Amino acid sequence: MSYRLLPLGESVDDIENEVRTTLRKPGGRAGSMIRLGLFFGLAVVTGIAFNLLAFGLDPRSFIHRERVQAPPPNDTTSVISSSPHPYVRPGIGQYIVPGEDTCTLEGIREMVSKTKGYYARDYPLGLGWNNMRYIMEASLLHASLLNRTLIIPSFVYARACEHEISICAEFATMVNRGDAIGSDEWRQLPIEEQMGWRMPVGVMVDLTHLRRLHPVITTSEFLQLHGLNNSLEQTDGTFRETAYLGASIAPPFTISIIPNGEFDHGPHGEVVRVDRLAPLPPGVPTNTTRITAVLLQRLEHDAWHTLDFEEVKRILKEAGLRVWEGEDELEHLLEAEGWVLLYTFGGSRVHKSVAEPSKEVGRREHLRGFVDEYGAATEDVLLLRGATHGDRPPGDLHFTSEAARNQFDYMVLHDFRPIPSILQTAADVVDRMRIINEGRMWIAAHMRRGDFVRLGWQAGDTLEHQFDRIKASIAHGAKILRNMRLFLTRSPPSEGDKFFLATDERSKQALTYFRENNANLIMDLLTPDDRRMVGWPLLFTDVLGILEQVVMSHAAFFRGYGYSSVDGGVVNLRAAFGMDPRTVQIDW
Repeated sequence: MSYRLLPLGESVDDIENEVRTTLRKPGGRAGSMIRLGLFFGLAVVTGIAFNLLAFGLDPRSFIHRERVQAPPPNDTTSVISSSPHPYVRPGIGQYIVPGEDTCTLEGIREMVSKTKGYYARDYPLGLGWNNMRYIMEASLLHASLLNRTLIIPSFVYARACEHEISICAEFATMVNRGDAIGSDEWRQLPIEEQMGWRMPVGVMVDLTHLRRLHPVITTSEFLQLHGLNNSLEQTDGTFRETAYLGASIAPPFTISIIPNGEFDHGPHGEVVRVDRLAPLPPGVPTNTTRITAVLLQRLEHDAWHTLDFEEVKRILKEAGLRVWEGEDELEHLLEAEGWVLLYTFGGSRVHKSVAEPSKEVGRREHLRGFVDEYGAATEDVLLLRGATHGDRPPGDLHFTSEAARNQFDYMVLHDFRPIPSILQTAADVVDRMRIINEGRMWIAAHMRRGDFVRLGWQAGDTLEHQFDRIKASIAHGAKILRNMRLFLTRSPPSEGDKFFLATDERSKQALTYFRENNANLIMDLLTPDDRRMVGWPLLFTDVLGILEQVVMSHAAFFRGYGYSSVDGGVVNLRAAFGMDPRTVQIDW
Protein backbone atom coordinates (compact mmCIF):
# COMPACT_ATOMS: atom_id res chain seq x y z
CA MET A 1 0.00 0.00 0.00
CA SER A 2 1.44 3.36 -1.03
CA TYR A 3 0.99 6.67 0.78
CA ARG A 4 1.58 10.32 -0.06
CA LEU A 5 2.34 12.57 2.93
CA LEU A 6 0.67 15.94 3.25
CA PRO A 7 1.17 18.65 5.86
CA LEU A 8 -0.90 18.00 8.94
CA GLY A 9 -4.44 19.23 8.39
CA GLU A 10 -3.93 19.97 4.69
CA SER A 11 -5.53 18.01 1.87
CA VAL A 12 -5.62 17.97 -1.90
CA ASP A 13 -9.00 19.70 -1.63
CA ASP A 14 -7.38 22.48 0.43
CA ILE A 15 -4.62 22.93 -2.15
CA GLU A 16 -7.10 22.98 -5.05
CA ASN A 17 -9.25 25.56 -3.28
CA GLU A 18 -6.20 27.75 -2.70
CA VAL A 19 -5.28 27.52 -6.39
CA ARG A 20 -8.81 28.43 -7.45
CA THR A 21 -8.79 31.44 -5.08
CA THR A 22 -5.48 32.59 -6.48
CA LEU A 23 -6.71 32.28 -10.07
CA ARG A 24 -9.71 34.48 -9.30
CA LYS A 25 -7.48 37.37 -8.19
CA PRO A 26 -6.76 40.08 -10.80
CA GLY A 27 -3.24 40.14 -12.10
CA GLY A 28 -0.95 40.52 -15.08
CA ARG A 29 -0.77 38.13 -18.01
CA ALA A 30 2.47 36.54 -16.83
CA GLY A 31 1.09 35.94 -13.39
CA SER A 32 -2.07 34.51 -14.89
CA MET A 33 -0.07 32.15 -17.07
CA ILE A 34 1.94 30.97 -14.08
CA ARG A 35 -1.20 30.47 -12.06
CA LEU A 36 -2.84 28.74 -15.03
CA GLY A 37 0.16 26.44 -15.38
CA LEU A 38 0.05 25.65 -11.68
CA PHE A 39 -3.65 24.91 -11.94
CA PHE A 40 -3.34 22.61 -14.95
CA GLY A 41 -0.29 20.87 -13.50
CA LEU A 42 -2.17 20.12 -10.33
CA ALA A 43 -5.27 19.18 -12.34
CA VAL A 44 -3.32 16.69 -14.46
CA VAL A 45 -1.72 14.98 -11.45
CA THR A 46 -4.95 14.99 -9.47
CA GLY A 47 -7.03 13.92 -12.48
CA ILE A 48 -4.77 10.99 -13.28
CA ALA A 49 -4.79 9.86 -9.67
CA PHE A 50 -8.53 10.23 -9.27
CA ASN A 51 -9.31 8.51 -12.57
CA LEU A 52 -7.10 5.58 -11.69
CA LEU A 53 -8.61 5.33 -8.24
CA ALA A 54 -12.25 5.99 -8.95
CA PHE A 55 -12.74 4.72 -12.50
CA GLY A 56 -9.65 2.70 -13.33
CA LEU A 57 -8.12 1.99 -16.72
CA ASP A 58 -8.26 -1.77 -16.52
CA PRO A 59 -9.38 -2.74 -13.00
CA ARG A 60 -7.97 -6.23 -13.38
CA SER A 61 -4.46 -4.77 -13.80
CA PHE A 62 -4.35 -3.76 -10.13
CA ILE A 63 -3.94 -6.11 -7.21
CA HIS A 64 -5.09 -5.39 -3.70
CA ARG A 65 -1.75 -4.97 -1.94
CA GLU A 66 -0.22 -2.77 -4.62
CA ARG A 67 -2.99 -0.41 -5.62
CA VAL A 68 -3.76 2.88 -3.92
CA GLN A 69 -7.45 3.49 -3.35
CA ALA A 70 -9.11 6.85 -2.89
CA PRO A 71 -10.34 7.17 0.70
CA PRO A 72 -13.94 8.02 1.48
CA PRO A 73 -15.07 11.64 1.86
CA ASN A 74 -13.69 13.50 4.87
CA ASP A 75 -11.34 10.63 5.52
CA THR A 76 -9.91 10.60 9.02
CA THR A 77 -7.39 7.83 8.86
CA SER A 78 -5.38 7.62 5.71
CA VAL A 79 -2.35 9.72 4.95
CA ILE A 80 -3.91 10.08 1.53
CA SER A 81 -5.96 13.27 1.63
CA SER A 82 -9.71 13.61 1.47
CA SER A 83 -11.20 12.95 -1.95
CA PRO A 84 -14.57 12.09 -3.49
CA HIS A 85 -16.12 8.80 -2.57
CA PRO A 86 -14.91 6.31 -5.21
CA TYR A 87 -18.40 4.99 -5.88
CA VAL A 88 -20.66 8.04 -5.64
CA ARG A 89 -21.03 10.00 -8.86
CA PRO A 90 -23.06 13.17 -9.46
CA GLY A 91 -26.58 12.40 -10.56
CA ILE A 92 -26.88 8.83 -9.24
CA GLY A 93 -27.53 9.51 -5.59
CA GLN A 94 -31.24 8.76 -5.80
CA TYR A 95 -32.72 5.47 -4.74
CA ILE A 96 -33.48 3.04 -7.58
CA VAL A 97 -36.86 1.38 -7.11
CA PRO A 98 -36.54 -2.42 -7.37
CA GLY A 99 -37.87 -3.54 -10.72
CA GLU A 100 -36.95 -0.41 -12.66
CA ASP A 101 -33.37 -1.48 -13.16
CA THR A 102 -33.80 -5.07 -14.36
CA CYS A 103 -32.32 -6.15 -17.68
CA THR A 104 -34.67 -6.73 -20.56
CA LEU A 105 -35.21 -10.34 -21.59
CA GLU A 106 -33.41 -9.58 -24.84
CA GLY A 107 -30.45 -8.24 -22.88
CA ILE A 108 -30.43 -11.33 -20.68
CA ARG A 109 -30.49 -13.64 -23.70
CA GLU A 110 -27.55 -11.78 -25.18
CA MET A 111 -25.67 -11.99 -21.86
CA VAL A 112 -26.25 -15.71 -21.55
CA SER A 113 -25.33 -16.37 -25.18
CA LYS A 114 -21.78 -15.25 -24.49
CA THR A 115 -21.32 -17.90 -21.79
CA LYS A 116 -21.41 -21.71 -21.67
CA GLY A 117 -24.75 -21.83 -19.88
CA TYR A 118 -25.84 -21.33 -16.27
CA TYR A 119 -24.25 -21.92 -12.89
CA ALA A 120 -26.82 -22.48 -10.15
CA ARG A 121 -26.72 -23.54 -6.53
CA ASP A 122 -28.86 -23.94 -3.45
CA TYR A 123 -28.89 -20.71 -1.43
CA PRO A 124 -29.61 -21.10 2.33
CA LEU A 125 -32.01 -18.15 2.61
CA GLY A 126 -32.46 -18.70 6.33
CA LEU A 127 -29.09 -17.00 6.86
CA GLY A 128 -28.57 -13.27 7.30
CA TRP A 129 -27.55 -10.95 4.51
CA ASN A 130 -23.81 -10.95 5.18
CA ASN A 131 -23.72 -14.74 5.01
CA MET A 132 -25.69 -14.58 1.79
CA ARG A 133 -23.31 -11.93 0.48
CA TYR A 134 -20.19 -14.06 0.82
CA ILE A 135 -22.03 -17.13 -0.55
CA MET A 136 -22.93 -15.09 -3.63
CA GLU A 137 -19.34 -13.84 -3.88
CA ALA A 138 -18.10 -17.44 -3.91
CA SER A 139 -20.76 -18.40 -6.46
CA LEU A 140 -19.70 -15.51 -8.68
CA LEU A 141 -16.14 -16.83 -8.54
CA HIS A 142 -17.24 -20.36 -9.52
CA ALA A 143 -19.35 -19.10 -12.42
CA SER A 144 -16.49 -16.91 -13.62
CA LEU A 145 -14.04 -19.81 -13.54
CA LEU A 146 -16.40 -21.86 -15.72
CA ASN A 147 -17.55 -19.01 -18.00
CA ARG A 148 -21.18 -19.48 -17.00
CA THR A 149 -23.98 -17.08 -16.16
CA LEU A 150 -24.61 -17.04 -12.42
CA ILE A 151 -28.18 -17.43 -11.14
CA ILE A 152 -28.79 -15.75 -7.77
CA PRO A 153 -32.01 -15.62 -5.72
CA SER A 154 -34.41 -12.81 -6.58
CA PHE A 155 -34.85 -12.00 -2.90
CA VAL A 156 -33.42 -12.53 0.55
CA TYR A 157 -35.20 -12.27 3.89
CA ALA A 158 -34.91 -9.23 6.13
CA ARG A 159 -35.08 -10.49 9.68
CA ALA A 160 -36.18 -7.39 11.59
CA CYS A 161 -38.30 -4.27 11.13
CA GLU A 162 -37.55 -0.91 12.77
CA HIS A 163 -41.28 -0.29 13.27
CA GLU A 164 -44.47 -2.24 13.83
CA ILE A 165 -44.39 -5.30 11.59
CA SER A 166 -47.66 -4.26 9.93
CA ILE A 167 -45.94 -1.09 8.66
CA CYS A 168 -43.09 -3.02 7.07
CA ALA A 169 -45.58 -5.49 5.60
CA GLU A 170 -46.99 -2.59 3.56
CA PHE A 171 -43.67 -2.32 1.70
CA ALA A 172 -42.38 -5.90 1.45
CA THR A 173 -44.02 -9.32 1.48
CA MET A 174 -44.09 -10.66 5.04
CA VAL A 175 -43.59 -14.39 5.64
CA ASN A 176 -43.07 -16.71 8.55
CA ARG A 177 -39.38 -17.53 8.15
CA GLY A 178 -39.76 -21.01 9.58
CA ASP A 179 -42.50 -21.84 7.12
CA ALA A 180 -40.62 -20.23 4.22
CA ILE A 181 -37.44 -22.23 4.64
CA GLY A 182 -38.77 -25.29 6.47
CA SER A 183 -37.01 -24.70 9.81
CA ASP A 184 -38.08 -24.78 13.44
CA GLU A 185 -35.22 -22.50 14.56
CA TRP A 186 -37.52 -19.59 15.42
CA ARG A 187 -40.66 -21.46 16.55
CA GLN A 188 -40.08 -20.71 20.24
CA LEU A 189 -39.82 -16.94 19.65
CA PRO A 190 -42.76 -14.51 19.86
CA ILE A 191 -44.69 -14.55 16.61
CA GLU A 192 -43.49 -11.09 15.53
CA GLU A 193 -39.89 -12.30 15.82
CA GLN A 194 -40.65 -15.25 13.56
CA MET A 195 -41.57 -12.95 10.72
CA GLY A 196 -39.33 -12.00 7.81
CA TRP A 197 -39.73 -9.81 4.73
CA ARG A 198 -38.76 -10.54 1.16
CA MET A 199 -36.18 -7.97 0.10
CA PRO A 200 -35.35 -7.74 -3.62
CA VAL A 201 -31.70 -8.64 -4.06
CA GLY A 202 -31.24 -5.37 -5.96
CA VAL A 203 -31.82 -3.51 -2.70
CA MET A 204 -29.01 -5.37 -0.94
CA VAL A 205 -26.36 -5.15 -3.66
CA ASP A 206 -25.78 -2.85 -6.62
CA LEU A 207 -26.94 -5.37 -9.20
CA THR A 208 -26.67 -2.86 -12.03
CA HIS A 209 -22.96 -2.36 -11.38
CA LEU A 210 -22.36 -6.06 -10.77
CA ARG A 211 -23.70 -7.22 -14.09
CA ARG A 212 -21.93 -4.56 -16.04
CA LEU A 213 -18.90 -6.65 -15.11
CA HIS A 214 -20.25 -10.19 -14.75
CA PRO A 215 -23.07 -12.25 -16.33
CA VAL A 216 -25.55 -12.48 -13.43
CA ILE A 217 -29.32 -12.93 -13.46
CA THR A 218 -31.91 -13.54 -10.78
CA THR A 219 -34.00 -16.68 -10.51
CA SER A 220 -37.15 -14.77 -11.48
CA GLU A 221 -35.40 -13.53 -14.62
CA PHE A 222 -34.32 -17.09 -15.41
CA LEU A 223 -37.93 -18.25 -15.09
CA GLN A 224 -39.28 -15.39 -17.21
CA LEU A 225 -36.65 -16.02 -19.85
CA HIS A 226 -38.01 -19.55 -20.30
CA GLY A 227 -41.70 -18.73 -20.14
CA LEU A 228 -42.25 -19.85 -16.53
CA ASN A 229 -44.13 -18.06 -13.76
CA ASN A 230 -42.18 -16.21 -11.05
CA SER A 231 -44.25 -17.99 -8.42
CA LEU A 232 -42.20 -21.13 -9.07
CA GLU A 233 -39.18 -19.60 -7.28
CA GLN A 234 -38.59 -21.66 -4.16
CA THR A 235 -39.00 -19.82 -0.85
CA ASP A 236 -36.07 -21.67 0.74
CA GLY A 237 -33.56 -20.73 -2.00
CA THR A 238 -33.04 -24.22 -3.42
CA PHE A 239 -32.81 -24.75 -7.16
CA ARG A 240 -35.64 -27.18 -7.92
CA GLU A 241 -34.71 -28.64 -11.26
CA THR A 242 -38.03 -30.49 -11.59
CA ALA A 243 -39.90 -27.17 -11.35
CA TYR A 244 -37.44 -24.92 -13.18
CA LEU A 245 -36.46 -27.27 -16.01
CA GLY A 246 -39.73 -29.05 -16.61
CA ALA A 247 -41.37 -30.24 -19.80
CA SER A 248 -42.84 -26.77 -20.40
CA ILE A 249 -39.41 -25.55 -21.49
CA ALA A 250 -38.74 -26.12 -25.17
CA PRO A 251 -36.28 -27.40 -26.03
CA PRO A 252 -35.80 -29.28 -22.72
CA PHE A 253 -32.87 -28.21 -20.58
CA THR A 254 -29.98 -30.46 -19.70
CA ILE A 255 -28.51 -30.33 -16.23
CA SER A 256 -25.45 -31.66 -14.44
CA ILE A 257 -25.46 -31.78 -10.64
CA ILE A 258 -22.39 -31.53 -8.40
CA PRO A 259 -23.31 -33.52 -5.27
CA ASN A 260 -22.49 -31.66 -2.09
CA GLY A 261 -19.94 -34.21 -0.92
CA GLU A 262 -18.03 -34.08 -4.21
CA PHE A 263 -17.26 -30.38 -4.04
CA ASP A 264 -15.02 -31.16 -1.11
CA HIS A 265 -15.31 -33.56 1.79
CA GLY A 266 -15.69 -30.85 4.39
CA PRO A 267 -13.75 -30.76 7.65
CA HIS A 268 -11.87 -33.97 8.37
CA GLY A 269 -12.13 -35.02 4.73
CA GLU A 270 -9.23 -35.49 2.36
CA VAL A 271 -10.34 -33.42 -0.62
CA VAL A 272 -9.04 -29.85 -0.82
CA ARG A 273 -10.90 -27.89 -3.50
CA VAL A 274 -8.75 -25.52 -5.57
CA ASP A 275 -9.57 -23.34 -8.57
CA ARG A 276 -7.46 -25.33 -11.02
CA LEU A 277 -4.58 -27.78 -10.73
CA ALA A 278 -1.87 -27.77 -13.38
CA PRO A 279 -0.38 -31.19 -14.12
CA LEU A 280 2.99 -31.95 -12.63
CA PRO A 281 5.70 -30.92 -15.13
CA PRO A 282 7.50 -33.91 -16.63
CA GLY A 283 10.81 -34.77 -15.02
CA VAL A 284 9.97 -33.20 -11.65
CA PRO A 285 10.97 -35.65 -8.92
CA THR A 286 8.53 -36.51 -6.16
CA ASN A 287 10.88 -37.25 -3.33
CA THR A 288 9.66 -38.06 0.14
CA THR A 289 12.42 -37.07 2.52
CA ARG A 290 12.25 -36.47 6.23
CA ILE A 291 10.85 -32.99 5.48
CA THR A 292 7.68 -34.51 4.05
CA ALA A 293 7.47 -37.07 6.85
CA VAL A 294 7.54 -34.30 9.48
CA LEU A 295 4.93 -32.22 7.67
CA LEU A 296 2.63 -35.19 7.05
CA GLN A 297 2.64 -35.93 10.76
CA ARG A 298 1.39 -32.41 11.45
CA LEU A 299 -1.05 -32.52 8.53
CA GLU A 300 -2.88 -35.45 10.11
CA HIS A 301 -4.07 -33.10 12.85
CA ASP A 302 -5.32 -30.40 10.46
CA ALA A 303 -9.03 -30.60 9.65
CA TRP A 304 -8.58 -29.15 6.18
CA HIS A 305 -5.40 -30.92 5.10
CA THR A 306 -3.49 -27.71 4.49
CA LEU A 307 -0.68 -26.07 6.43
CA ASP A 308 0.05 -22.37 6.71
CA PHE A 309 3.33 -21.55 4.97
CA GLU A 310 4.70 -19.72 8.01
CA GLU A 311 3.81 -22.71 10.15
CA VAL A 312 5.65 -24.98 7.72
CA LYS A 313 8.81 -22.93 8.19
CA ARG A 314 8.44 -23.06 11.96
CA ILE A 315 7.82 -26.84 12.00
CA LEU A 316 10.89 -27.53 9.88
CA LYS A 317 13.09 -25.22 11.93
CA GLU A 318 11.99 -26.88 15.16
CA ALA A 319 12.77 -30.28 13.63
CA GLY A 320 16.29 -29.12 12.71
CA LEU A 321 15.53 -29.20 8.98
CA ARG A 322 16.39 -25.61 8.10
CA VAL A 323 18.06 -26.44 4.77
CA TRP A 324 16.93 -23.55 2.57
CA GLU A 325 18.41 -20.13 1.98
CA GLY A 326 15.27 -18.24 0.95
CA GLU A 327 11.54 -18.75 0.53
CA ASP A 328 11.89 -19.46 -3.19
CA GLU A 329 14.24 -22.33 -2.44
CA LEU A 330 11.86 -23.72 0.18
CA GLU A 331 8.94 -23.50 -2.27
CA HIS A 332 10.89 -25.44 -4.92
CA LEU A 333 11.91 -27.99 -2.30
CA LEU A 334 8.29 -28.53 -1.23
CA GLU A 335 7.01 -28.76 -4.81
CA ALA A 336 9.62 -31.43 -5.57
CA GLU A 337 8.22 -33.46 -2.68
CA GLY A 338 4.60 -33.39 -3.85
CA TRP A 339 3.41 -30.24 -2.07
CA VAL A 340 1.49 -27.46 -3.85
CA LEU A 341 1.50 -23.78 -2.86
CA LEU A 342 -2.02 -22.56 -2.14
CA TYR A 343 -3.06 -18.91 -2.00
CA THR A 344 -5.93 -17.91 0.26
CA PHE A 345 -6.83 -15.45 3.02
CA GLY A 346 -6.01 -15.28 6.71
CA GLY A 347 -8.31 -14.27 9.50
CA SER A 348 -11.61 -15.80 10.50
CA ARG A 349 -13.41 -18.30 8.27
CA VAL A 350 -16.58 -16.95 9.85
CA HIS A 351 -16.42 -13.33 8.71
CA LYS A 352 -14.51 -14.28 5.51
CA SER A 353 -12.64 -11.04 4.93
CA VAL A 354 -10.35 -10.92 1.90
CA ALA A 355 -8.17 -8.15 3.35
CA GLU A 356 -5.44 -10.46 4.66
CA PRO A 357 -3.79 -12.54 1.91
CA SER A 358 -1.99 -15.66 3.11
CA LYS A 359 -0.24 -18.71 1.72
CA GLU A 360 -0.63 -22.40 2.57
CA VAL A 361 0.59 -25.74 1.25
CA GLY A 362 -1.27 -28.96 0.56
CA ARG A 363 -0.50 -32.43 -0.76
CA ARG A 364 -1.07 -32.76 -4.49
CA GLU A 365 -2.97 -36.04 -4.05
CA HIS A 366 -5.55 -34.25 -1.86
CA LEU A 367 -6.28 -31.43 -4.32
CA ARG A 368 -9.14 -31.32 -6.81
CA GLY A 369 -9.33 -28.59 -9.44
CA PHE A 370 -12.77 -27.02 -9.94
CA VAL A 371 -12.10 -26.05 -13.55
CA ASP A 372 -10.39 -29.37 -14.26
CA GLU A 373 -13.41 -31.38 -13.13
CA TYR A 374 -16.31 -29.20 -14.30
CA GLY A 375 -14.96 -26.83 -16.93
CA ALA A 376 -15.72 -29.23 -19.79
CA ALA A 377 -19.38 -29.76 -18.79
CA THR A 378 -21.71 -29.07 -21.74
CA GLU A 379 -25.06 -29.20 -19.95
CA ASP A 380 -27.21 -26.06 -19.96
CA VAL A 381 -27.21 -25.83 -16.17
CA LEU A 382 -24.46 -26.86 -13.75
CA LEU A 383 -25.91 -27.07 -10.25
CA LEU A 384 -23.94 -27.19 -6.99
CA ARG A 385 -26.18 -29.01 -4.55
CA GLY A 386 -26.41 -27.96 -0.90
CA ALA A 387 -24.35 -25.56 1.22
CA THR A 388 -20.57 -25.28 1.03
CA HIS A 389 -19.89 -22.07 2.98
CA GLY A 390 -19.36 -23.45 6.49
CA ASP A 391 -15.77 -23.15 7.73
CA ARG A 392 -14.44 -22.67 4.20
CA PRO A 393 -12.14 -19.84 3.13
CA PRO A 394 -13.51 -16.94 1.07
CA GLY A 395 -14.54 -18.28 -2.33
CA ASP A 396 -15.09 -21.73 -0.80
CA LEU A 397 -11.79 -22.89 -2.27
CA HIS A 398 -8.03 -22.27 -2.43
CA PHE A 399 -6.16 -20.73 -5.36
CA THR A 400 -3.09 -22.22 -6.99
CA SER A 401 -1.76 -18.87 -8.18
CA GLU A 402 -1.35 -15.51 -6.52
CA ALA A 403 -2.83 -13.75 -9.55
CA ALA A 404 -6.06 -15.77 -9.33
CA ARG A 405 -6.44 -14.98 -5.64
CA ASN A 406 -5.88 -11.28 -6.30
CA GLN A 407 -8.48 -11.28 -9.05
CA PHE A 408 -11.07 -12.72 -6.65
CA ASP A 409 -9.94 -10.22 -4.02
CA TYR A 410 -10.62 -7.37 -6.44
CA MET A 411 -14.00 -8.77 -7.40
CA VAL A 412 -15.13 -8.93 -3.76
CA LEU A 413 -13.81 -5.49 -2.87
CA HIS A 414 -14.97 -3.55 -5.91
CA ASP A 415 -17.54 -5.44 -7.96
CA PHE A 416 -19.91 -6.51 -5.17
CA ARG A 417 -20.95 -3.27 -3.49
CA PRO A 418 -23.97 -1.52 -1.87
CA ILE A 419 -26.45 0.54 -3.89
CA PRO A 420 -25.53 4.18 -4.66
CA SER A 421 -28.09 5.75 -2.31
CA ILE A 422 -26.62 3.81 0.63
CA LEU A 423 -23.12 4.99 -0.26
CA GLN A 424 -24.23 8.61 -0.58
CA THR A 425 -26.16 8.55 2.70
CA ALA A 426 -23.19 6.99 4.49
CA ALA A 427 -20.98 9.82 3.22
CA ASP A 428 -23.41 12.35 4.74
CA VAL A 429 -23.47 10.51 8.08
CA VAL A 430 -19.67 10.48 8.09
CA ASP A 431 -19.69 14.27 7.69
CA ARG A 432 -21.94 14.57 10.75
CA MET A 433 -19.70 12.35 12.88
CA ARG A 434 -16.74 14.54 11.95
CA ILE A 435 -18.64 17.73 12.84
CA ILE A 436 -19.81 16.28 16.17
CA ASN A 437 -16.16 15.70 17.11
CA GLU A 438 -15.06 19.16 15.89
CA GLY A 439 -13.23 17.82 12.86
CA ARG A 440 -11.21 15.23 14.73
CA MET A 441 -10.96 11.57 13.78
CA TRP A 442 -13.67 9.34 15.13
CA ILE A 443 -13.85 5.65 15.98
CA ALA A 444 -16.49 3.02 15.17
CA ALA A 445 -17.39 -0.29 16.77
CA HIS A 446 -19.87 -3.06 16.15
CA MET A 447 -21.80 -4.68 19.00
CA ARG A 448 -23.71 -7.79 17.93
CA ARG A 449 -26.63 -8.74 20.16
CA GLY A 450 -29.90 -10.31 18.97
CA ASP A 451 -29.46 -13.93 17.90
CA PHE A 452 -25.85 -13.96 19.19
CA VAL A 453 -27.21 -13.52 22.72
CA ARG A 454 -29.80 -16.24 22.18
CA LEU A 455 -27.18 -18.64 20.78
CA GLY A 456 -24.47 -17.72 23.30
CA TRP A 457 -22.07 -16.32 20.70
CA GLN A 458 -21.73 -12.78 22.03
CA ALA A 459 -18.44 -11.44 23.42
CA GLY A 460 -19.07 -10.91 27.15
CA ASP A 461 -21.61 -12.48 29.45
CA THR A 462 -23.62 -9.28 29.98
CA LEU A 463 -24.39 -6.23 27.91
CA GLU A 464 -22.32 -4.08 30.27
CA HIS A 465 -19.33 -6.42 30.08
CA GLN A 466 -19.55 -6.52 26.29
CA PHE A 467 -19.75 -2.72 26.17
CA ASP A 468 -16.77 -2.38 28.53
CA ARG A 469 -14.68 -4.48 26.15
CA ILE A 470 -15.69 -2.20 23.30
CA LYS A 471 -14.76 0.89 25.32
CA ALA A 472 -11.35 -0.61 26.09
CA SER A 473 -10.81 -1.26 22.37
CA ILE A 474 -11.81 2.32 21.57
CA ALA A 475 -9.25 3.65 24.07
CA HIS A 476 -6.65 1.38 22.46
CA GLY A 477 -7.62 2.65 19.02
CA ALA A 478 -7.32 6.28 20.08
CA LYS A 479 -3.83 5.56 21.37
CA ILE A 480 -2.83 3.98 18.06
CA LEU A 481 -4.12 7.02 16.17
CA ARG A 482 -2.23 9.40 18.44
CA ASN A 483 0.96 7.42 17.77
CA MET A 484 0.26 7.68 14.03
CA ARG A 485 -0.35 11.44 14.21
CA LEU A 486 2.53 12.40 11.93
CA PHE A 487 1.01 10.28 9.15
CA LEU A 488 -2.53 11.60 9.38
CA THR A 489 -4.37 14.57 7.94
CA ARG A 490 -6.67 15.22 10.91
CA SER A 491 -6.26 15.48 14.66
CA PRO A 492 -6.66 12.23 16.60
CA PRO A 493 -9.61 11.68 18.93
CA SER A 494 -9.74 13.50 22.24
CA GLU A 495 -10.81 11.93 25.50
CA GLY A 496 -14.56 12.04 25.77
CA ASP A 497 -15.19 12.21 22.00
CA LYS A 498 -18.25 10.53 20.59
CA PHE A 499 -17.83 7.21 18.79
CA PHE A 500 -20.11 5.46 16.33
CA LEU A 501 -21.73 2.25 17.59
CA ALA A 502 -23.50 -0.10 15.21
CA THR A 503 -25.70 -2.59 17.00
CA ASP A 504 -28.84 -4.65 16.59
CA GLU A 505 -29.71 -4.06 20.26
CA ARG A 506 -33.06 -2.24 20.45
CA SER A 507 -34.08 -2.15 24.12
CA LYS A 508 -34.66 1.45 25.27
CA GLN A 509 -32.67 0.91 28.44
CA ALA A 510 -29.63 -0.37 26.57
CA LEU A 511 -29.75 2.41 23.96
CA THR A 512 -29.92 5.01 26.72
CA TYR A 513 -26.92 3.38 28.40
CA PHE A 514 -24.93 3.51 25.16
CA ARG A 515 -25.73 7.17 24.57
CA GLU A 516 -24.82 8.10 28.14
CA ASN A 517 -21.41 6.53 27.48
CA ASN A 518 -20.52 8.61 24.38
CA ALA A 519 -21.99 6.33 21.71
CA ASN A 520 -23.73 7.75 18.67
CA LEU A 521 -26.18 5.38 16.99
CA ILE A 522 -27.27 5.39 13.37
CA MET A 523 -30.78 6.58 14.29
CA ASP A 524 -29.20 9.61 16.01
CA LEU A 525 -27.49 10.67 12.80
CA LEU A 526 -30.10 10.09 10.09
CA THR A 527 -32.24 12.94 8.75
CA PRO A 528 -35.55 12.87 6.88
CA ASP A 529 -33.59 13.67 3.72
CA ASP A 530 -31.48 10.55 4.27
CA ARG A 531 -34.57 8.42 4.61
CA ARG A 532 -36.01 9.90 1.42
CA MET A 533 -32.71 9.26 -0.34
CA VAL A 534 -32.68 5.55 0.47
CA GLY A 535 -36.44 5.12 0.54
CA TRP A 536 -38.59 2.43 2.13
CA PRO A 537 -35.75 -0.17 2.56
CA LEU A 538 -34.49 1.78 5.61
CA LEU A 539 -37.56 0.51 7.44
CA PHE A 540 -35.70 -2.80 7.73
CA THR A 541 -32.84 -3.39 10.14
CA ASP A 542 -30.97 -5.53 7.62
CA VAL A 543 -30.71 -2.64 5.15
CA LEU A 544 -29.91 -0.22 7.96
CA GLY A 545 -27.09 -2.62 8.84
CA ILE A 546 -25.56 -2.23 5.37
CA LEU A 547 -25.60 1.54 5.86
CA GLU A 548 -23.88 1.08 9.23
CA GLN A 549 -21.22 -1.07 7.59
CA VAL A 550 -20.36 1.63 5.07
CA VAL A 551 -20.27 4.28 7.81
CA MET A 552 -17.91 2.13 9.90
CA SER A 553 -15.67 1.61 6.89
CA HIS A 554 -14.95 5.37 6.96
CA ALA A 555 -13.96 5.52 10.64
CA ALA A 556 -10.42 6.39 11.68
CA PHE A 557 -10.35 3.17 13.69
CA PHE A 558 -12.71 0.20 13.65
CA ARG A 559 -13.26 -2.39 16.36
CA GLY A 560 -15.02 -5.56 15.21
CA TYR A 561 -15.86 -9.04 16.40
CA GLY A 562 -14.28 -12.09 14.79
CA TYR A 563 -17.40 -14.27 14.85
CA SER A 564 -19.54 -11.80 12.93
CA SER A 565 -19.82 -11.78 9.14
CA VAL A 566 -21.03 -8.18 9.47
CA ASP A 567 -17.53 -7.18 10.54
CA GLY A 568 -15.98 -9.13 7.67
CA GLY A 569 -17.98 -6.88 5.37
CA VAL A 570 -16.67 -3.78 7.13
CA VAL A 571 -13.06 -4.98 6.87
CA ASN A 572 -13.57 -5.60 3.14
CA LEU A 573 -15.01 -2.12 2.62
CA ARG A 574 -12.07 -0.58 4.47
CA ALA A 575 -9.67 -2.54 2.28
CA ALA A 576 -11.51 -1.33 -0.82
CA PHE A 577 -11.01 2.26 0.33
CA GLY A 578 -7.30 1.67 1.01
CA MET A 579 -7.56 2.18 4.78
CA ASP A 580 -4.46 1.52 6.83
CA PRO A 581 -4.69 -2.06 8.19
CA ARG A 582 -3.26 -0.89 11.52
CA THR A 583 -6.56 0.88 12.17
CA VAL A 584 -8.60 -2.31 12.60
CA GLN A 585 -8.92 -4.44 15.72
CA ILE A 586 -10.91 -7.68 15.63
CA ASP A 587 -11.84 -8.94 19.06
CA TRP A 588 -12.65 -12.57 19.90
